[in-house]
Amino acid sequence: MNENLEVAREIFIIPGRNWGSYPSSNCLYLKDLCLIDGGAESAWELKPEVIVNSHWHEDHISMNSVAKKIYAHELDAKAIESYEEFERRYALGEVVKLFLAYYPKLAFRKVNEFIEEGEVLKFGNKEIEVIHTPGHSAGHCCFLLEGKILYLADIDLTSFGPWYGCVDCDLQEFLDSIDKLLKIAKSVEIAVPSHGEPVKGENLQEKLLKYREKIFERERKIIEALKSGIDPVGKGIIYRKLPEPAEIYKNFEKIMIEKHLKKLNLKSLSSADKDGS
Repeated sequence: MNENLEVAREIFIIPGRNWGSYPSSNCLYLKDLCLIDGGAESAWELKPEVIVNSHWHEDHISMNSVAKKIYAHELDAKAIESYEEFERRYALGEVVKLFLAYYPKLAFRKVNEFIEEGEVLKFGNKEIEVIHTPGHSAGHCCFLLEGKILYLADIDLTSFGPWYGCVDCDLQEFLDSIDKLLKIAKSVEIAVPSHGEPVKGENLQEKLLKYREKIFERERKIIEALKSGIDPVGKGIIYRKLPEPAEIYKNFEKIMIEKHLKKLNLKSLSSADKDGS
């Protein structure tokens, strides 16, 4: 287990196992005040008054039952409150319970306060600016603490690249959200993704651009496959090799490729040829 890391006075990174490798995730903790997300195993020792959810996915809401209040963006609130909505957005049916098995204490519960773009949350003498960054989910948010610590949530800068395999993901919004973060990257001292090690501010812009490029790399491969008359699903464009259970990840890949087709306004091989890309 990685040690908690104090990145500013009484602001700590609580790393998940292997720096937030799924089913774990990294959290930010404002001592005795609030926890941003709840997917790090050692965070269960805490009893925060407030948990601020960056979005509705299971590795971010798994601690919600221990806090007195939950804050989240309104667009993600229903999936935090309701298993039925959670299941609908995953589009996997009851199979989604395979993921929930990792989180025996997860409880769907009411969101007490909605957060929104540009809002400044105040906890004691600490300030957290809300940056609405949809794409990974409709209500996905990043957070800027003390004007210099950026919690990236699931704009996680991993070599896999952006993930948009749920019903409420949006590819163009994801690109726009990355562009929004690029505009503030130079003012950031340290960026904390949910999955992966912290990134120094001086490296953030380069890593965001590389992460963003992954979308266009996939796009080129999809168009190439379509022009060759090949169904791009299951051909290593998103997942080099489908993890187990393969049918679940194949469904995620199908949704992600459909997001690309929607963005490109392509529905078939013939439309790809007509486009001439």
